[in-house]
Amino acid sequence: MKKAEISYDVFAQLDVRVGQIMSVQPVAGSKKLLELVVNLGEDYGEVTVLSGIAQWYTAEQLTGKKTLFLANLAPRPMMGKVSHGMLVALTNEENEAKLIDIDQDLAVGMNIC
Repeated sequence: MKKAEISYDVFAQLDVRVGQIMSVQPVAGSKKLLELVVNLGEDYGEVTVLSGIAQWYTAEQLTGKKTLFLANLAPRPMMGKVSHGMLVALTNEENEAKLIDIDQDLAVGMNIC
């Protein structure tokens, strides 16, 4: 589904960073949510990010992986916890979430936008 057009000024506000997933645990009471502790580098440090990817990825597959995160998203309460960012993923034709593969040698905290 096509989304509404935004101005460059709105786009420029997004802070997409390379983050390294330090630990992962399921969120009690949810079949979809995983609680990720993510190192976003010097500017943000370690933050908690809740992501609805439990049906596609295990803790073992995610722990230690570097991928992209929206770092400056306003905190959002979910299932009694608070998410401080968003994992950036793609959705394929089967409606499955897929992480964006990035070079694992990229520095944690590197700014994409």
